[in-house]
Amino acid sequence: MVRQFNALDEIRKHPGITSAVVAVLAGVGLATLLLNQRSGPTRFERLRGRFNPRGWVDTAALRDQFGDLARSVRQGLGEAGERASDLGEDTRDRADRWYRDARQSSRKSLERHGKTARRYAGKAGGYARSHAREGGAILAIAAIAVAVGAAALESRRTNAPTRSSSRY
Repeated sequence: MVRQFNALDEIRKHPGITSAVVAVLAGVGLATLLLNQRSGPTRFERLRGRFNPRGWVDTAALRDQFGDLARSVRQGLGEAGERASDLGEDTRDRADRWYRDARQSSRKSLERHGKTARRYAGKAGGYARSHAREGGAILAIAAIAVAVGAAALESRRTNAPTRSSSRY
């Protein structure tokens, strides 16, 4: 009995062997590619240098980023305080306008709108004051975090004066 051999049918019958052969061929191709590079005797040192985690973090850039972060936080909080005070002023202006309009109308509407306007103005002022306090607190926390981060980075340096504890 003569059988016809079909390679595609054999590959379909044995998927594990096929995937192992493909993986081995890919590994051989990758190894050939890496080992045939023209980097000379320093090939393995270069590979080891690429995988050195000490070179992954640039502490000087991090130190600069902490300063930039503190500056941007200060700037953002200043802008938020300005916006909150603008909102308070707008609300006070509206409240004054409502109050003037209410004074010109009947006594009943005067009482109702006057109370509403004063209540809104009081709430807006409280809102602006609380946000200004929160902004100051956030700024203080950010400044403390920057100082702690800078001290931690400074103490990591090998020639840092705070590295030895003999002076304390």
